[in-house]
Amino acid sequence: MPLHRCASLQNLVQSQHVHEQVSSAPPQQPSIAQAALRFANAHTPLGSGNLGAGHLSAIKPWTPELPDAYRADDIIRESREKRKNFKFEDYISEVMRCQAGNCGGKSNLVCHFLSQQPNPPIHHRVSLYPNSHSFVVIGQEPDEEGLFPDNFNDWNDDAVIIDPWISICGPARHYPELWHMKLDTMAAVGIELRSASHEQGKWVKANTPYWKNMLENNKKYLSSKLPLPASWCWFL
Repeated sequence: MPLHRCASLQNLVQSQHVHEQVSSAPPQQPSIAQAALRFANAHTPLGSGNLGAGHLSAIKPWTPELPDAYRADDIIRESREKRKNFKFEDYISEVMRCQAGNCGGKSNLVCHFLSQQPNPPIHHRVSLYPNSHSFVVIGQEPDEEGLFPDNFNDWNDDAVIIDPWISICGPARHYPELWHMKLDTMAAVGIELRSASHEQGKWVKANTPYWKNMLENNKKYLSSKLPLPASWCWFL
């Protein structure tokens, strides 16, 4: 008489097979992007040198506590001198050691995290020019000159942007909207940003036009193909 598997055993085997298939499948882009954002911010707990609270206006009672921007700025300046000629791996180790970073250092942490994944997604560090800001995109390729579409509505539907400096992770087409909302919220609670015109940049409201319109007013370049060599940059 033939031996038949009971239904419960068949279900168990089938369930185990499905679990193995799901476990072996590469993570979806949003999940990887969110993990990369958490990784970058977890390794820079001392904050950024160009993001602070209450430097111009009275600190609001509901203003969230932030790391000391002046301390972070001193740490970043000292670290920047050390890592000028570092290879990427040594650069990452230095950023993780000093635990502070502006948009460039944080974006490089994101790139490092993504590159270490079993099935790393196609990703690029993007720099705005002429005003300096950096972020990372998954699923969008630049053209031969290293330029990305000027309008984010023209980016791929599935392109995901990770901006650890301002803690944004979402579809590229929604990036400007998320950026504006973040800056408005930051300004409402008294958070201010330092202008990048020079090292002693002035503190301004987070939603001042310089910052608010940054995404619309700048070209989007592959960082390695900026039109001018960035031997020094406030955000690096």
